[in-house]
Amino acid sequence: MMLEVKLEAERKPDEISGALIVPMFKGEEKAEPAVELKGDLEAVVGRVSGHEFKAELEEVYSIPIEAAPDRLILAGLGEKKELDLDCLRRAYGKAALKADELELESVNAVIPKIDKPVHEVVQAIVEGAILALYRFERYKSEKKERKLRELKIFTKINEETKKAVEAAIKICEGVKVARDIANTPSSDCTPEKFAEMAVAAVKNLGIRYRVYGMKELQEMGMGGIVNVGRGSRHEPKLIELEYDGGGDLYVAAGKAVTFDSGGISIKPHEKLHEMKFDKSGGAAVVGILVAAALLKLPVRLIGLIPVVENMPSGSAYKPGDIIRFRNGKTAEIISTDAEGRLILADALAYAAEKKPRALIDLATLTGACVIALGNHASGLFSNNDELAEKLIKSGEETGERVWRLPLWKPYYNQLKSEVADMKNTGGSAGGAITAAAFLSNFVGDNAWAHLDIAGTAWTQEQSEQKSYIPKGATGVGVRLVINFLMKEGKKKN
Repeated sequence: MMLEVKLEAERKPDEISGALIVPMFKGEEKAEPAVELKGDLEAVVGRVSGHEFKAELEEVYSIPIEAAPDRLILAGLGEKKELDLDCLRRAYGKAALKADELELESVNAVIPKIDKPVHEVVQAIVEGAILALYRFERYKSEKKERKLRELKIFTKINEETKKAVEAAIKICEGVKVARDIANTPSSDCTPEKFAEMAVAAVKNLGIRYRVYGMKELQEMGMGGIVNVGRGSRHEPKLIELEYDGGGDLYVAAGKAVTFDSGGISIKPHEKLHEMKFDKSGGAAVVGILVAAALLKLPVRLIGLIPVVENMPSGSAYKPGDIIRFRNGKTAEIISTDAEGRLILADALAYAAEKKPRALIDLATLTGACVIALGNHASGLFSNNDELAEKLIKSGEETGERVWRLPLWKPYYNQLKSEVADMKNTGGSAGGAITAAAFLSNFVGDNAWAHLDIAGTAWTQEQSEQKSYIPKGATGVGVRLVINFLMKEGKKKN
């Protein structure tokens, strides 16, 4: 059950009954309230500020009191000079978790007095609270039901703040869908079952859908998807989702490898269990379509998701094979563990034929991107500076940061083949870049951006711990791309 969020007219904190979340800044000597407190509340908070509670980002402190409100949950925002919208998500997400831990069914919140639009603050708070309370417990024999059911935010009530709450709830639904699919193990998420989950998520939202099977993929010239998929007894699929809100056409394509063994170029056993997350790009695309439809964005949006299981077998594709893709180009296979770019190549070539205003793909594509950027940003590659800058801005606003890497000509030289148009790998040097360079051969003259989410799609050992991102799939890409599309839609109105 998703958290119910209500807006309440602004009141002074001492006029609010029940538990109250109070945002706090870290000061030089003691924590400072980010809202005006007077009388008993000021005294209570003053007694713990700087001693038990310093207001570090995501630090929370609960104080029961014999007054209205009857409990304070102090939420640390960190230093004021470093405050951004993501700090709000993290602080209020942590406060929501604390309220749930205290078995509160309802909690109130006041918003900090800061130099940011109120509706943006409200949206960030709601996103943080809802996403923090997400749990994936499908396989738990004993499920722990969340106690917290309601969040009341005391602020200005107007069309902007109302729309902010609605937008946050709908975007979080998209993230939830993406997380659920990505978290599901391959035993219950074969290509066929992935398609079933995608269709179930969108079928009541006015989204048209079609699932192409092996025979159709062969007829469509999808050599990348066909060859990667033929090593598994579960045949590959291509899922096409279409939302029509009017306006310009955009395409989001997502890699979905339901389990990646590496194929004949088999992976080492360490962390092999995490390869269920290799479908995170495709899961994000489903979430993006869900959120776009719920938000009724004034754009046309097509989602393309090639879905395969990459397995070794007597029928699997092999190093040395040459594959022909939908656009007629060929690739010499050096490693069957560089399969994501092969299935995306067909999806991108198909998308390019539709002449979208922008084409964005999301993929857990390379370990090299994790080496380059760690787990704190997704890699961004693009043939269009304007599109890249927009995505960078959306990344900053959503906390789903991206860092642009180059696509210079020397990187393409690493892909040269003696027997085909290109090789499917260019060696370990600049591996994330050569993978993106490979993909660029399939996008035509369309504005295109590639997001390598290998380091951000699920929580890993070095991932920054954020309250609103529980362990497992993060749903990265949904909020980022939706933020971009919302701006594109507004621009047309």
